[in-house]
Amino acid sequence: MKTMTYRGYTAEIVYSEEDECFVGDVVNIDDIICFHGDTGEELRGAFEDVVDLHIKVKNQPENPPRKYLVWRLMSRLRQALHL
Repeated sequence: MKTMTYRGYTAEIVYSEEDECFVGDVVNIDDIICFHGDTGEELRGAFEDVVDLHIKVKNQPENPPRKYLVWRLMSRLRQALHL
């Protein structure tokens, strides 16, 4: 597995036998960003394009930061189980 970096973002690159091309996945971020290319040059261009688009979208005021959901499990226990 190879890596590539651009503007502080890192991507892991693998070759997909099924798709017969290189596939990249940007790592260490909350979003899922994937890209592909047949040559190293195409792959580099696709990576830079998706990172630039990601930064542009994140900086738009109508895209507030994500709020993570907090799940709670409410359950009743029998009297014998209470401490």
